[in-house]
Amino acid sequence: MPLPVFAMMLCTFCIGTAESVVAGILPAIARDAGVSLTAVGMLISVYALAVVLLGPFVTAVTARFRRSLLMPGMMGVFVLGNALAALAPGFGWLVAGRVTSAVVHSTLIAAFVATARDMAPADRRAAWGAKVTLGIGLSSVAGVPAGTLIGNAFGWRATFWALAALSLAAALLLTLSTVPDAPPPPAAAPAATASHGKTAAGGPRGGAADRGARGWFGAADRKAGGWFGAADRGARGWFGAAGPMLLVALVIVLGTGGVFALYTYASPYLTGSAGFGPRAVTVLLLLYGAGGIAGNTAGGRAADRFPRRTVLVTLGAATAGLLLLGLPVTGKWAVAGLFCLLGAAYFATIPALNTQMVAAAGPSSPTMALTVNNSAFCVGIALGSWLGGVLLAHGRAVPSVAAAGAALTAAALLLALATPGRRRRSGAADRERDGTVRAGRSDPAVTGRPR
Repeated sequence: MPLPVFAMMLCTFCIGTAESVVAGILPAIARDAGVSLTAVGMLISVYALAVVLLGPFVTAVTARFRRSLLMPGMMGVFVLGNALAALAPGFGWLVAGRVTSAVVHSTLIAAFVATARDMAPADRRAAWGAKVTLGIGLSSVAGVPAGTLIGNAFGWRATFWALAALSLAAALLLTLSTVPDAPPPPAAAPAATASHGKTAAGGPRGGAADRGARGWFGAADRKAGGWFGAADRGARGWFGAAGPMLLVALVIVLGTGGVFALYTYASPYLTGSAGFGPRAVTVLLLLYGAGGIAGNTAGGRAADRFPRRTVLVTLGAATAGLLLLGLPVTGKWAVAGLFCLLGAAYFATIPALNTQMVAAAGPSSPTMALTVNNSAFCVGIALGSWLGGVLLAHGRAVPSVAAAGAALTAAALLLALATPGRRRRSGAADRERDGTVRAGRSDPAVTGRPR
């Protein structure tokens, strides 16, 4: 794994751990801060709300920043948020620390995935993006349990200090890596050449002279028309892509909501309905995370070739798993296997949905598209948790939560079936978008990869 991709995966691991680790140290925070468990639980809701509401705004404001400066700088803000939480003299300061970390959550993950995709060979974009999001799966397997153990042994503040220290190390590793800047929108070059009577067929495969002319005239056009031209292209691009992106976002919300309706209440399901002991719950959640790691890797490879089919197959598998978990339990081994299947199916869906969201955005910023993508996942998590809580509050049995989750993932599957597929762009088109010509190997100055 290239150093920049490993550094971004480590950063994503820290972000994923920070998002969910509060659940493991919730009672300790409540005792120390003198507030109710419900109030501490709001730390998770406030974090998710900040991600959804502020993420797209932060991405838009920082869209012109160089990635080599943007990503380490935002990791610095993330470190600051965790340090503020660790030092919080009261509950209000703890909320402030969580919001500070959440502000950069969506933009960082989107920038990491977009950067990994830009560094990848044209036929491995989803797989390289999946290497970055693997950090989220690892945070479920190792990050949250480790943070809980640290909090129980040394106090909840130690958990945030450990997160701050690891995040700082990941940020420093990121500064030592060479990452490509975001490629310019592909609409800029044709506009510039057309205004001077040029065409892309001006020479063999575009011709060196034609590329040079396009470069000079494009630079002049950006300097003269710059901000207004970019704003106009961005507005036209986003308004044109809004419909397809909304459909993909709805698939994400429904699919994620279905899985998290049960996952949020996995502990009462496993102990109350499936008959497992409390110690076995940790093992089964680790099994869920292990399935997620395998699914994320396999889903990334499949999404490079068949993104739409991958979404359909994985949503179908998640629906089947939730339906079976909603039936009367026939054996503990069956429940363990279904939990592993559910984790694999959910995490295998992520790379394919990332690919579909970027494709739906068209020539618009992939970083903004992936920010919207991440916000949709957060909304889905909140929807699933809310749905499960409502059912349990009205006296429903825990298996009914799994059945309700299956209804949501089935709705996501039907919507994905009804959504027209988009043809995968050819490798040449991908190279045109990147502004690079990969003749067997890429220019390391652009991609940050050695020859």
